[in-house]
Amino acid sequence: MSGGMEEWGHGAAGRVITWPDPDAYVLVEGVLLRMLPEPPGAAPGTEVVVRYEASRHVRVAREAARTDQGGVSGDE
Repeated sequence: MSGGMEEWGHGAAGRVITWPDPDAYVLVEGVLLRMLPEPPGAAPGTEVVVRYEASRHVRVAREAARTDQGGVSGDE
Protein backbone atom coordinates (compact mmCIF):
# COMPACT_ATOMS: atom_id res chain seq x y z
CA MET A 1 0.00 0.00 0.00
CA SER A 2 1.47 3.33 -1.05
CA GLY A 3 1.14 6.51 1.01
CA GLY A 4 0.70 4.77 4.36
CA MET A 5 0.68 6.25 7.83
CA GLU A 6 4.48 6.05 7.95
CA GLU A 7 4.64 8.77 5.28
CA TRP A 8 2.12 11.06 6.99
CA GLY A 9 3.66 14.39 7.91
CA HIS A 10 6.46 14.32 5.30
CA GLY A 11 7.64 17.90 4.85
CA ALA A 12 5.64 19.25 7.81
CA ALA A 13 7.13 21.42 10.53
CA GLY A 14 7.10 20.11 14.08
CA ARG A 15 8.65 20.48 17.51
CA VAL A 16 10.47 17.86 19.62
CA ILE A 17 8.51 17.15 22.80
CA THR A 18 10.60 14.41 24.44
CA TRP A 19 13.29 11.95 23.50
CA PRO A 20 13.26 8.28 24.57
CA ASP A 21 16.73 7.89 23.09
CA PRO A 22 17.34 6.97 20.31
CA ASP A 23 13.82 8.01 19.19
CA ALA A 24 11.97 11.30 19.67
CA TYR A 25 8.32 12.22 19.99
CA VAL A 26 7.53 15.18 17.74
CA LEU A 27 4.35 17.24 17.79
CA VAL A 28 3.15 17.73 14.20
CA GLU A 29 -0.23 19.38 13.52
CA GLY A 30 -1.54 18.29 16.94
CA VAL A 31 -0.33 14.69 16.56
CA LEU A 32 2.60 13.11 18.44
CA LEU A 33 4.77 11.06 16.10
CA ARG A 34 7.67 8.83 17.08
CA MET A 35 10.69 9.22 14.80
CA LEU A 36 14.47 9.36 14.64
CA PRO A 37 16.01 12.76 15.38
CA GLU A 38 18.85 14.03 13.18
CA PRO A 39 21.20 14.87 14.68
CA PRO A 40 20.60 12.48 17.60
CA GLY A 41 19.81 14.02 20.97
CA ALA A 42 17.63 16.93 19.80
CA ALA A 43 16.39 18.73 22.91
CA PRO A 44 12.71 19.37 23.69
CA GLY A 45 11.51 22.48 21.88
CA THR A 46 13.80 21.98 18.88
CA GLU A 47 12.04 22.94 15.66
CA VAL A 48 12.23 20.16 13.08
CA VAL A 49 11.01 19.21 9.61
CA VAL A 50 9.60 15.71 9.16
CA ARG A 51 11.06 13.59 6.39
CA TYR A 52 10.05 10.09 5.39
CA GLU A 53 13.08 8.12 4.25
CA ALA A 54 11.75 5.44 1.95
CA SER A 55 15.10 3.63 1.82
CA ARG A 56 14.97 2.99 5.59
CA HIS A 57 11.15 3.03 5.95
CA VAL A 58 11.34 5.54 8.83
CA ARG A 59 10.31 9.07 9.69
CA VAL A 60 13.20 11.38 10.52
CA ALA A 61 13.02 14.68 12.41
CA ARG A 62 15.66 16.99 10.95
CA GLU A 63 16.50 20.22 12.73
CA ALA A 64 14.77 23.04 10.84
CA ALA A 65 17.92 25.19 10.75
CA ARG A 66 19.90 22.36 9.12
CA THR A 67 17.20 21.84 6.49
CA ASP A 68 16.90 25.58 5.74
CA GLN A 69 20.65 26.04 5.25
CA GLY A 70 21.05 23.28 2.70
CA GLY A 71 17.71 23.60 0.96
CA VAL A 72 15.43 20.61 0.73
CA SER A 73 17.05 17.42 1.91
CA GLY A 74 16.06 13.78 2.28
CA ASP A 75 14.70 10.95 0.19
CA GLU A 76 12.02 12.62 -1.87
